Amino acid sequence: MSTKKVYLEMIAFLESHKDSKISDVLKMEEFKDIIVAKKNSNTILKDENGKVFAIFCWYHKQWELLSEVEYGSKASHHSGFNTMCKIGVNKWTKAQSVAKSEKSKLLDLVASGELDPKDISSRLDEIENQRNKVDMKDAPKGSKEEPKLK
Repeated sequence: MSTKKVYLEMIAFLESHKDSKISDVLKMEEFKDIIVAKKNSNTILKDENGKVFAIFCWYHKQWELLSEVEYGSKASHHSGFNTMCKIGVNKWTKAQSVAKSEKSKLLDLVASGELDPKDISSRLDEIENQRNKVDMKDAPKGSKEEPKLK
């Protein structure tokens, strides 16, 4: 079973504080930052002519200027662009492929006796954690802050 992406950050936070009391966790600023709705959920910025000049890359979690970073087109998105830069799309796609391959090998490992069936769950967790890691190597130049139109 996979976890919805919107909950991954909260789950990671809760797992890192699993020995804490719920009342303590609820008071933590980091927890509040995760659960509070973001003020600006806009992922594209347009200039005064309505032309997109920056996109918040879903993969790298940073703002990237279209003048500096290549984005593929996506007709079904309101911006006309993909939600990830081309580098991010390639890395995300590869991670999905590797995870699928690793998951399919588990049954063979159990059948050959190399993996105990009770260890499948922890192996699936390892595969999922690896799949969700963001590879920032070769990441395009970006910013956590919204860029201003020059």
